[in-house]
Amino acid sequence: MVSKSESIIRRLNNEYPVLSQLFAYNREGTIGFLQANGGLYGFSLSHEFNVPHSGNDNYKAWSDYRNAIERYLEKICDGVKANDPLRGGMRSFKEELRPARKVLSGEIHTKHYIRFPYWPSVYKEQESFVELDTGGNYDSGAYIIIWSCVGSIKVTDRRPQYDKYIAEFSGRPDLKLLVLDNDRLKELERAVKTKGIEEGRRMVNKSRSVTWNELR
Repeated sequence: MVSKSESIIRRLNNEYPVLSQLFAYNREGTIGFLQANGGLYGFSLSHEFNVPHSGNDNYKAWSDYRNAIERYLEKICDGVKANDPLRGGMRSFKEELRPARKVLSGEIHTKHYIRFPYWPSVYKEQESFVELDTGGNYDSGAYIIIWSCVGSIKVTDRRPQYDKYIAEFSGRPDLKLLVLDNDRLKELERAVKTKGIEEGRRMVNKSRSVTWNELR
């Protein structure tokens, strides 16, 4: 994911040149090194989506459908937590993921509308599969957030009676998330710079990741 984001690569090169050298030298080893020291957190969110929403006003039902998607994504983000390897305890990234949730809910809502711009006739339904391929990156202040969502979802509209409208999507798209801790990356950059790039290479080549205590 990082390698596909040119803006993130430029930023890492500018702000963390030593860590960037290690990343170019041994990507997997450097990722393990950063994870072991709380500089990077990675998540692969395998989740079965099922979001139905109904209403008795066609315009409001469609408008509220997007809000229902975002609320559903927010519940998923409740589980995006990780152990802090240095300080202990759990880190939660729910609030930091709010911009990503807005973009993804908007993308699903738009894809659904493009496929079915009109509600079906009374007692009818319509369904189809649409492809998601979206993502992005942004700085939340404490963290750099990088995310992607790729896969197929099924969108469905139903109208079981004259004044009832149901919009729904379901599926299992592939959600991936990387969180980079800016403060921790700065600490690691300084520590490796002090020890020298050759020592840094030795550390990322270790079969187990070097911990913060070994860097001091």
